[in-house]
Amino acid sequence: MKLKLKLFLGSGVVVAALVSAPFSGAQQKSTAVPQVNNAYEVSKETVLQGTIISFTANSHVAPVGAHAMIQTSAGTVDVHLGNASVLKQGEIFLAAGDSVKIIGQLQPFGSGSYFAARILQKGNQSVALRTTSGIPVSPKRAVATTSIRVRQGGAQ
Repeated sequence: MKLKLKLFLGSGVVVAALVSAPFSGAQQKSTAVPQVNNAYEVSKETVLQGTIISFTANSHVAPVGAHAMIQTSAGTVDVHLGNASVLKQGEIFLAAGDSVKIIGQLQPFGSGSYFAARILQKGNQSVALRTTSGIPVSPKRAVATTSIRVRQGGAQ
């Protein structure tokens, strides 16, 4: 009899805890989290033109992948180039001192930002590094071209 009473009371305590759990957060203040639009938009692309200061094929700094520090007339910019294999497949090799033109968009990331490169041009070679929706291209899908037309303030 005592065993049944203990089981009944123990079950009651467990049920009460489970039922009251959803209400425990009701007393906490909710804070509004600002929504950040970090979607890639081709209409907001810009063109960076400058000189490579450094190139890292496989950076472990987020976002991971190939990064280049580019010296422009406005200052130094961290450019995310996606998968370095795409550059290799397009037979574009980057080194300090190379002049490049990069079409892409500045993207917020954590407390800072990075420049997401969609098209990289070095000399008369160019390679698509991202899709028009901003997704990095995989090495199989990379498309290299020998020339690219660029209009002022964006890409065509």
